[in-house]
Amino acid sequence: MLPLVLLGRVLLSVGASTLQKQLTRRAVGSAALWRATYAWMTLPACLILALAFRPGLTREFWWNAVAAGVLDALGNLAMVAALRRTDLSIFGPLNGFRPVLALLFGWLFLREAPTLLGAIGVVTTVFGTTLLLRDEESETSGSAAWHSFALRMAGLALSTFASVFLKRATLAGGPELTLAVWILCGLPVFWLWSARQHETASDQRHWLTLHAATFFIMQWLTLHVFAVTLLAYSFAFFQLGMVLQVIVGRWMFNEPHFRKRFACCAIICVGAALLANAR
Repeated sequence: MLPLVLLGRVLLSVGASTLQKQLTRRAVGSAALWRATYAWMTLPACLILALAFRPGLTREFWWNAVAAGVLDALGNLAMVAALRRTDLSIFGPLNGFRPVLALLFGWLFLREAPTLLGAIGVVTTVFGTTLLLRDEESETSGSAAWHSFALRMAGLALSTFASVFLKRATLAGGPELTLAVWILCGLPVFWLWSARQHETASDQRHWLTLHAATFFIMQWLTLHVFAVTLLAYSFAFFQLGMVLQVIVGRWMFNEPHFRKRFACCAIICVGAALLANAR
């Protein structure tokens, strides 16, 4: 079942990023986007919590699930703010840094050690991402470029660090309960942030509802992947979605440098193929 779960997760991640790009182009602020997304996801989260809750859940589960919800919420705010200033076909492949961050965090906090072939796959993935980043940064300069870069890296680091706690909570309490607590703990972060931003997006209700459904299912599949493989491997596999993001970026948003970006994606796919054969 893992290949099907991975395929579903990859397709949904492309759909979520495309919807985020569409919404930001329609002047929907990052705070409003995530506040509405989490508000819609709260309904199934409460239902899951009511049906799947069981006594005897350890303090470790609650601590990890709450920490994951808060850290991931902060990371998502930074990521969407960066997406406003970044091409979709660049934004997706830059997630190739996540396997290295996951490798570091998994080794430090989960005692996960990849095989030699797996480590080569991770390095190959990051190499392709570095080439892509070099091409982008060579064409931009000044404080705006560095601000966008800082936002991207902050979002990636926070979200990847949150995955450590997500995996711990999933192993302790299961994907469904972890997902419910993750949503309910992330929602207050967005409400507090949006209270300062005064952003509204009521005219984009249908797009926001679709984004919430896409993101909910994507995160549920993500937790199932975390439960059965190393964090570094999980994020390297997720990079397969970047090929579709490059195509969508060209097709829907007429983003430039399609051949260069697609070539970099090919290198990252080689890294993912190596990981598929790692043990």
